[in-house]
Amino acid sequence: MRKLLLCLLVVMLAGSVVCAEDIKTVVTTSGDAAKIASKLVPSLGAINLGYLKVGSSEVGSLSWHPDFKFGSFGLGADINYPLGSAITPTGYENIVLRYVEYNDGKRGLRYGVIDNLTWGHGLLVDAYSTRPSGSVLLNNEQLAYLGFVDMEQNVVRALVTKKGVYGVRAEQRINPTLTLGETYITDSNGVTPAGTTLNQKVGGVGIDATMPLPANFEGYAEYAQLLNHGSGWGAGFSWAQDIMVAAADFTIGYRFLDSRFVPGYFNTNYQNNPINLTSAEASGNVKNGYVAKLGLKAMGMATLNAKYENYNDSGSATFMADLSAVLPQDVEVAGYYQQPKFVNFSSLSFEQGAVLGYSIAYPVNTFTKMVLNYKKAYNATIGQVEESQSYEVKINI
Repeated sequence: MRKLLLCLLVVMLAGSVVCAEDIKTVVTTSGDAAKIASKLVPSLGAINLGYLKVGSSEVGSLSWHPDFKFGSFGLGADINYPLGSAITPTGYENIVLRYVEYNDGKRGLRYGVIDNLTWGHGLLVDAYSTRPSGSVLLNNEQLAYLGFVDMEQNVVRALVTKKGVYGVRAEQRINPTLTLGETYITDSNGVTPAGTTLNQKVGGVGIDATMPLPANFEGYAEYAQLLNHGSGWGAGFSWAQDIMVAAADFTIGYRFLDSRFVPGYFNTNYQNNPINLTSAEASGNVKNGYVAKLGLKAMGMATLNAKYENYNDSGSATFMADLSAVLPQDVEVAGYYQQPKFVNFSSLSFEQGAVLGYSIAYPVNTFTKMVLNYKKAYNATIGQVEESQSYEVKINI
């Protein structure tokens, strides 16, 4: 199979030198400030021929990733066809609906993969994602509904996932100097922490207030409670500045948490490696501490985002970061790192929930790229660390 794939790769590379069409790039966002196209803008995406390995399973794959946008409507899909193998990795699906959405800036509804969802200032819902932590694959089990209605002074948001997570949030713009928010979220199916058979079905409520300050600063305060568990509150400030060629922002806050509360319980790894509340509550001590976030952008060529949390009696801190850059010769690189039990950079422990991944895209010519994707993380379903990787030729059409 690998010899066949190699031959096909060579053919595609050779063909891409002399055969390609103009590219139209479409950026689709589910945020309130999404830009609205005035006409149909199809992006036929890229045709990828490659090799995919997840754990011990491997398959050759021919994929197509089209995107279409018409006015306020958008749709994106992945179409995958396995080559040379009857057995495909878990989660490999022939057709994946990445998203279908409507967004006119005041009303929006998205059905698709959800990433980086934070409500309020992250005390309860912090960078929640429906993606799997240990795989480079997307599949239809990761899909969710995310909608909003903006009524000038009031905003209502809602979340419904295939995994049984339901959430609703209301925001009130009281006046130009004060915005209030209220959040409710629950999990009807529950999750099972690694190493246990306990099914955690937890809900939470939160309230927050935000007010602008001079010199691009902003102050906030928030309170949250995990129902039938504990509660916490925090306060802090943030700052942001955009000077066209570069932008920066940071947030720092201090949190007061009781012994039965875990900050950011609904987070990036919630569906894949959830926090064990029984273990977190075992000490019976309060867990006050601080959180800091930093974001940097430079001329559209590089971005860096980092977050650090440290709480009393937690034994270790939490650190996560992601970086992307365009290098000389238009080589694109990106990487991300998460460590929920962070001591120092030599303490990377995948068994304790660390996630590491990167991608490299090398342009062969105007229309063709060689792409490598890699991800390593603990898979709670099989109880061991799992690696996934893909190698592919991407031809834009």
